[in-house]
Amino acid sequence: MTEVFMECTLVPDGAPIRQGDVFIFSNDLTNSDIWRKAGIIVTADCDIANDKHAGILSYVPILPLRDYLAWRVLPRIASDRRKRIIRQLSEMIGRLEDDQGIKPGLSMRAIEVMATEDGGLTDLESYLKNISKKDKDTIAAMINEIATCDRVHLTSGYTEQFTALTSLCTPTKKKSAREVLLGDIRDRLKNLPGDVFFISTLDLEHTEGYVAYLRLVRETNLRQISTSYYYKDGRRVVAKRTSRLRAPYVYRLTQQMADVFASIGLPTEYEGARDFIFDNRLAPDPE
Repeated sequence: MTEVFMECTLVPDGAPIRQGDVFIFSNDLTNSDIWRKAGIIVTADCDIANDKHAGILSYVPILPLRDYLAWRVLPRIASDRRKRIIRQLSEMIGRLEDDQGIKPGLSMRAIEVMATEDGGLTDLESYLKNISKKDKDTIAAMINEIATCDRVHLTSGYTEQFTALTSLCTPTKKKSAREVLLGDIRDRLKNLPGDVFFISTLDLEHTEGYVAYLRLVRETNLRQISTSYYYKDGRRVVAKRTSRLRAPYVYRLTQQMADVFASIGLPTEYEGARDFIFDNRLAPDPE
């Protein structure tokens, strides 16, 4: 008898591999390699049943939710914040140039470089000459915020990234800085890109939230995935099936995966050549 829990269901011991089967690598989910923690089989059932796969199964990796956030979401929050700060810093320096009658000479890119290099604050103060202590403190705070955003990109740990970003959030009357950041993260998770598929639980033990990354398709040998407790410690086994994604979730996952690879952009040169042909080669040549 199988047990159902949200999107997945347990599979009877020894049942054949099928599309949608979820497996966890033998090092469990503690491996530092986020792409080798768990996976979900995407090889079609008809290919498996008719042995058309030659023993090779395709799968997409599954990431714990926090690993996905640390890899993709928090760095984007930091990037968005960084761009906004640099734009504000550029506007402030432009105002100070105007106040002092200095001919505008620093582009936004130049300001970004100065703000991220050692001694950049001193160089900006020298360039602007007579500025108030309040303005100096404001510029220094902006440069520190940019450095904090950069640190988010230099670390892969969710806790460190979260702590750094929390320090940049402004609390409100109703929300702490932590709650403001959590709200931003939740909003982004509600609008996940088409190349990821959220799974709340993998089995009764793994219930922390997970993401299947549909853009990265990998392969493994059928014999390397254990479907039975008895064989889980075999020499060639590297992973153990733990559950199966059930309908309609497995159908939605494969549909999204097809959409990811079906959408192929073409270069502008191609479109330009096409338009040229359409504009100049359709009319018959004059007799």
